[in-house]
Amino acid sequence: MTSQRLMYLGTADGVLELREADGRWEHERTLLPGKHVQAFVAPEGTSLMYAKLRDGIYTSSDRGASWDHAFAGSVYYLHVDPSNPSTVYAGMEPVALFRSQDCGDSWVELTSLRRQPDAARDKWWFPQYPYDGHVKSMHIEPHDSRRIYVAIEHGGFLRSDDFGVSWEDITDGIEYIDCHIVHSHPTRENVVFGGTARALYRSEDYGRDWVQVESGITRDDVVAFAVLGGERPALFLTATKGSPPSWLRPTGAESGVFRSLDDGVSWHQLEGGLPEMIVRPTNGMCADPVDGDRVYFSASEFMGNYAVAGGAVKGGEIWMSPDRGDSWSCVHQEPKPIQLLAVTRN
Repeated sequence: MTSQRLMYLGTADGVLELREADGRWEHERTLLPGKHVQAFVAPEGTSLMYAKLRDGIYTSSDRGASWDHAFAGSVYYLHVDPSNPSTVYAGMEPVALFRSQDCGDSWVELTSLRRQPDAARDKWWFPQYPYDGHVKSMHIEPHDSRRIYVAIEHGGFLRSDDFGVSWEDITDGIEYIDCHIVHSHPTRENVVFGGTARALYRSEDYGRDWVQVESGITRDDVVAFAVLGGERPALFLTATKGSPPSWLRPTGAESGVFRSLDDGVSWHQLEGGLPEMIVRPTNGMCADPVDGDRVYFSASEFMGNYAVAGGAVKGGEIWMSPDRGDSWSCVHQEPKPIQLLAVTRN
């Protein structure tokens, strides 16, 4: 029986659209063939699609039948407001943030972000050429889209409470400011998590007064984050041991998947069919749009400047848990590296 779900996998040769049928994910079509797609969003209940390529953001209003080059530039991160699929953000390298409120037809820069004091801007750098910091990720509070969080790699965390008109640097308390992930709790919006290349941090004051989480996380480089709501929220993250150069060791990235059932205070590594150490780095994680107990993550050969050792073959894999992380199975393998993972309702 065919399900309501569609899975999208971004590759260097387009976006693969897969449909679930009888427990298997079968290839339906390829969007943007021949293009290196680094980010992709297909908002539920619409015919809109957004994709980030090397030369900017592309948009489609007919579920991928045709595409427009909506925004040109050095876009590093693409984000769509979960409460308004017409509102899309482009996070840039060097650090800047642009927003469109009409599905990508017109754009405005949120100039106050890059007009931070020199003390903050001096921390915005990256160790590889051209050495510019960039917007690594964003999070829009689901209960109040005026509140926006930004993670800058390398450089810190910022928060806006007024839809991007003004910004507050909330980096104080983060020991190593190579910032990757920022995400709020599904029901307690004051609780925020910040993932860096060396640790996970937790705040109970909207990103102020960060405290490093030290209970149960045995990896350091936080890569992906996902939440399952309900009466007993479950929080998930994936992390690797060390940054990309260290993945050349015989054991590869040594990735792990972790869960918290106490609002992120403590975590434990998940097993239930998962290898103790996943050779490939994990690079994506998402909740299921149909079943509130399902969660997915992807692991793939790295598509940047580093290979993965440990005998890992080229390609990627998708893992799924049907029971909030208690058990896992590999539900799809791909011969080419996977850049992104998204699951949506058809």
